[in-house]
Amino acid sequence: MHLLRALVFCGWLWLAVGASAAASLPADSAYADFQTLRQNPPARPPHPDSAYGLALTEHGRRVREAGLAFIRQHPADPRRWELVTTLAETPFAFLKTAELVPPAGTTPTVVFDEPALLAWQEELSRLQQALIASTEATVAQREAAEWALFDRDVQACVEADEKGEPQDFAPLQARFESHLARYAGQKTLTDRADGFLYELDRSKLGASAEGWRRLLAAPGAELRARAAERLGELERMGRPQELTFTALDGREVDLAKFRGKVVLLDFWATWCGPCVAELPNVKRIYASYHDQGLEIVGIALENAKLAPADTPEQATAKVEKARKTLAEFTAAHEMPWPQYCDGKYWQNDVARSYQVWGIPAMFLLDQEGRIVAIDVRGPRLEAGVRRLLKL
Repeated sequence: MHLLRALVFCGWLWLAVGASAAASLPADSAYADFQTLRQNPPARPPHPDSAYGLALTEHGRRVREAGLAFIRQHPADPRRWELVTTLAETPFAFLKTAELVPPAGTTPTVVFDEPALLAWQEELSRLQQALIASTEATVAQREAAEWALFDRDVQACVEADEKGEPQDFAPLQARFESHLARYAGQKTLTDRADGFLYELDRSKLGASAEGWRRLLAAPGAELRARAAERLGELERMGRPQELTFTALDGREVDLAKFRGKVVLLDFWATWCGPCVAELPNVKRIYASYHDQGLEIVGIALENAKLAPADTPEQATAKVEKARKTLAEFTAAHEMPWPQYCDGKYWQNDVARSYQVWGIPAMFLLDQEGRIVAIDVRGPRLEAGVRRLLKL
């Protein structure tokens, strides 16, 4: 599993309590203590630093131990399954060291406690299997546990595929459809479909189309609507892209004028840690392949902190300040490609038109202007560029 994904989606190592441990708290007190602890993480400083990252690590350890102590000490309490679900979904950290604010010109450094992470994954799997087998767990809890186990298999398959080991996604597709049928009516299924079928498109854009077409007849109206919406998006991706704007440096950008070249459409922001971490790779590939036909167009989701009560003059001043920050960043990091910036943060006009809900989001366009690959980070970017340039 990618360690960053593990950082966002996994919990913590269960440190067993020995025979000398304190006596169990009454169930209600232990449950209340767990909830209080979980809901009171360390205060986030204006500029998160290494100390903050390690404070989150320690807080997460305490939350994990409190939750697992409840599960172990109150084996007949039905709330134990709620805590299994909570621990699996809470974004804990597995940091050993974290240089979140590195010296100028360098990228953030994070070192994970990988053995602890792997040990927790095994323990969590056992707990989730027990939840699924329980007659006391709710349908929603069983669905969440089954999906979590399925998603781990999906991620393992995706990561192997990214390493150049071709994978057969058909068995996963069958498990996915079986899950939807078994839990028909659950409100989570639209998000589940989005997540799994997106992974298919990461492997090969358009691979999800048949799955979405079958979901046009799904029992839930929300899922049917999402299937129709997603099929429309896939159809749009198959057409030459159209985008025109005046870039941060005054250049007029028109994707139509890039026909005949490979284009990376890069949604990012100066405040986005993973985006900054990916930047050296993007710069290296631009330097290596620009003369051979690669162009990059940046769409920066800078946050001008616009407010509904702003006057036009205040809004303009805020956007200009955000654009100045972006201009200084791109100059300092030697990023010569054009940048779009409207200061609207997640409501960035271009990002909304491309249904971008998280960054970095990187779309690779072929010489005809069609999107042929998504999420082309790391080695996927260079592999995609070389394939399109026939190198």
